[in-house]
Amino acid sequence: MKHVTVLLAALLAAGCSTSGTPSPAPSTSASPAGEPHRLVFDVTGTATITTLTCTIDGKTTEEKNVKLPWSRTFSFPSHTGKHVYDLVIKYTNGDVTATAEIDGQPWGSSRGSGEGPSTQSLNGDFSD
Repeated sequence: MKHVTVLLAALLAAGCSTSGTPSPAPSTSASPAGEPHRLVFDVTGTATITTLTCTIDGKTTEEKNVKLPWSRTFSFPSHTGKHVYDLVIKYTNGDVTATAEIDGQPWGSSRGSGEGPSTQSLNGDFSD
């Protein structure tokens, strides 16, 4: 019994839980306070990209006859709420892999392949 009391006292002094349920980890933001958030798209593969359309927060840009690999980085001021993105890739003859990262963390990916005209999209959102 003496060993159980000493063990229990040591656990309580160390701040450990004896219930088997871990304590929640402190919440951390993906982007340090005040720093902008970064959205990075990377598109790789062997396909011929005929059109690449990127819509972020309702603003659309389009590129034609894109050479792979292709990458773009977008910055968003911190504490600006929800941001929505959609990347649509029209391609032929090959494979395409598209990835999105938010503040250096994987956020989504899309993969496709085809001989004739094909379309692939990558979309999502994030907020702070």
